[in-house]
Amino acid sequence: MTVWDAERMSVQVSLRLDDTVAEAARAAAQAAGTTLSDWVRGAIRRQAALATALRARAEEDAHTPLHSDEQEDLLIVARRRRAQATFDDL
Repeated sequence: MTVWDAERMSVQVSLRLDDTVAEAARAAAQAAGTTLSDWVRGAIRRQAALATALRARAEEDAHTPLHSDEQEDLLIVARRRRAQATFDDL
């Protein structure tokens, strides 16, 4: 970790993983060509983005239909495109 990294880190989290999960995380980090810490940070970011997307979708789905079937199809395509873009940016 560089001094620059230490300055931008606001919280340090310690995780206790069982041996199976720890080995899977190490293997995934190695396969991704990154450190375990970087891989875990990325995994947390992806989970946070997924949770946000799922909450937004649930809120959209909770409302009564406001659009025709054709409009709804276009909205679904746009929703998929936005969801994919969210994960492409990570």
